[in-house]
Amino acid sequence: MNKKTKFAGSFYPEQSENLNKLIDSYKENRPIFFKSKAVIVPHAGYVYSGHAAVAGFQYLEQNENIFIIAPSHQEHFNNIAMPDYSYFETPLGNLEVNNKLIEEISRNFPSIIANEIFENEHSIEIQLPFIQNFFCPHLQSASDFMKNLKNIGKKFKIIPILTGICDYRIISDIISKYWENSSFIVSSDLSHYYNQIQCRQIDTYTATIIETGKLDFLENYQACGIVGIKGLVDFANKNNLSLIRAEMYNSGDISNDKEKVVGYGSWFVSPISKNEYIKTYLSDYTINVVKEAIYSILYEQEYIPRNIPSILTQYGASFVTLNLNNELRGCIGSIYPTKPLIIDLIDNARNAAFQDSRFSPITKEEFENIEISISLLSSIERIYFKDEKDLLSKIYPHGIIITERDKRAVYLPVVWEKLPDKEIFLNSLKEKAGLSPNYFSKTLEAFKFDSICINSFSQA
Repeated sequence: MNKKTKFAGSFYPEQSENLNKLIDSYKENRPIFFKSKAVIVPHAGYVYSGHAAVAGFQYLEQNENIFIIAPSHQEHFNNIAMPDYSYFETPLGNLEVNNKLIEEISRNFPSIIANEIFENEHSIEIQLPFIQNFFCPHLQSASDFMKNLKNIGKKFKIIPILTGICDYRIISDIISKYWENSSFIVSSDLSHYYNQIQCRQIDTYTATIIETGKLDFLENYQACGIVGIKGLVDFANKNNLSLIRAEMYNSGDISNDKEKVVGYGSWFVSPISKNEYIKTYLSDYTINVVKEAIYSILYEQEYIPRNIPSILTQYGASFVTLNLNNELRGCIGSIYPTKPLIIDLIDNARNAAFQDSRFSPITKEEFENIEISISLLSSIERIYFKDEKDLLSKIYPHGIIITERDKRAVYLPVVWEKLPDKEIFLNSLKEKAGLSPNYFSKTLEAFKFDSICINSFSQA
């Protein structure tokens, strides 16, 4: 028995040509550096969430099994539900269900097999045309054809899973068990029916939790597919993987309704951290942002970054260091992520060039020879210690922050190159904070962080 389409003509176009054309219209000519085995994508009407969905799907890797993990909006049940349909139909054709694998899952995980639960549910069906458009392409450019040669004749089957009242660890365990030869689509919108300002606040908070893996802070009100999201985040945490943002906005950005909006976001799983990803793939872009931010002030021009990669809209903390003739010429940064990283980079670049109290503002002549170093900071972690000897044993090779009441100082990890001795490093940091080198007290606090550096002089 096949699952008939239910939402063609409402959530998305009914005619195959129009459907493919609409999906294709959301594709942007941006470089995709690698394919991911798991994504989070929204499931609203295509006119609203299609752009965010495509932003996530463009990273998805094709494998022989494609899991679609989505919330049940219409039916109530415990744990997970799966169907025994042979195919799911869409205007673009049929997608075969891996019934053998569904039977195996049902034997090993708390679940039910019930077609009726899927009958009026849109959160699975909405994803199917995207899968077909990307993995069964109707029309390809020559370059896309060459990229997809390895997938010609490669068959895949889908495993639709709806979550009810469910422990997210069931999803995490399913992902773990079938990770090797599968791809995973976690289907979820973000906040529902707040005004646009509230929606942005809630979704920004949700995105930060997803991207930092702080699983305990994810709540039901933040996303309808919270079980699937928590399952994927839990799996990523256990396997040292990162979730990187591909897109995020809300329905108010599309329509004129700013009072009751729905949030949409997409993420992909990466084997490297956000900061490593930026260094690996976006070093030139970030260095150019810093240069343009300074240049625009020097020459009194407006600067608005173009084609901003979504990863740079994630909150982040950075330092911008300027050197001239191998001498420090300015250094300003942020310890905590309080704004989108691209804004943080622009602000710190301008402050390092023109607001560092240790130096006069840089000139146009100096700018021609300035060397730029960007440090992207990890999250801050407190160091617990019994005495100064214990503290000294825990500071290398990290960036270190010390605080003593109203006094504070920070050294980036790169400072170890100039101050390799732990005691000299710490004493110098105390002096920077306005303390004596031999100062120590029970109220002194220390924190550590790591950073990844991007240097203009290493850009080829």
